[in-house]
Amino acid sequence: MKRSFITLLLALVAFSLVAEGQSDKGSAAAWPKGSVQFVVPAKAGGGTDAAARIISKALQENLGKPFVVVNQPAGGGSVAAEQVRTAKPDGSTILFYHTSLLASYYAGLYDKSPLDEFTTCVVMPVGGSYALCIGPDSPYNSVEDLVAASKASPDKITLGVQLKGSSHFMAGLLTRDSGARFRIVEAGSDADKLVAVQGGQIDAAFINTPGALQYVEAGKMKILATISGMPERDSGASNYPSLAELGYENTVYGLDFFILGPKEMDSAIAEQINAAFKDILADPEVIDQFAKMRMPLTYLGLDASRKRLMEGDKKIGETTEMLGLR
Repeated sequence: MKRSFITLLLALVAFSLVAEGQSDKGSAAAWPKGSVQFVVPAKAGGGTDAAARIISKALQENLGKPFVVVNQPAGGGSVAAEQVRTAKPDGSTILFYHTSLLASYYAGLYDKSPLDEFTTCVVMPVGGSYALCIGPDSPYNSVEDLVAASKASPDKITLGVQLKGSSHFMAGLLTRDSGARFRIVEAGSDADKLVAVQGGQIDAAFINTPGALQYVEAGKMKILATISGMPERDSGASNYPSLAELGYENTVYGLDFFILGPKEMDSAIAEQINAAFKDILADPEVIDQFAKMRMPLTYLGLDASRKRLMEGDKKIGETTEMLGLR
């Protein structure tokens, strides 16, 4: 009788431990448990901030928990990235940013690898593009004209970029493919570049296409071609050829939004985050909002997201070497 009682007691203890383990596992997978800080390395009012607010609002409505957008533009994204990297890995603090963080890493502006020092939760390729823009009175009527002028007068034709940012990498790819002899200069943000191109302070610049189109329609700027993550034309600017279409086959550079968490994040939480994004990116209202911004997003699963980030990391690393920035 005594032996039977001990056997029963041991069985109850074992069952309790298993149940406790299952409860802990289920708790780890439950995301979010409370409010979530959506850390965005960009000023309020820009395209990245607008995208973050559309997504955070949709997540809040779907999941019933507060999602708070925290704008932290200091340090070219490094301050925001560190805030997330060093946060508790429970999914309560996540980073919403884009490919520029990889550029910052390889250019030496941030010393932690986005690929290796964070948990990749979601990568969302952006369907929009950047445009190679010139002023309304520019004598150049094609990319070929602009490239030829740079070769005829080396280092005289100015191409405005944000140094060590995505537009700098675009300029590097075009330079490599065309053999151009541009003078690549710091021209600030897209807003700054728009002013400089229109005023003739620089000859050309890479500017976000949706923003540039407003000025083209007003007769204040011209677009020669676009560049995106695919060689085809941007469907939102189908009147303009892509640089790849014009024969600059390797001048392909896309912008991906991504969600990163701290490195030690439980894989179950990463899966929950990815699944939540799958739901909202299939929402017709969210799709329509991004379509109006000419910024359609594609959802990628967890494995595909990791693969996409690895591919972007490799390409940007190689381009950094080519530009001599590494």
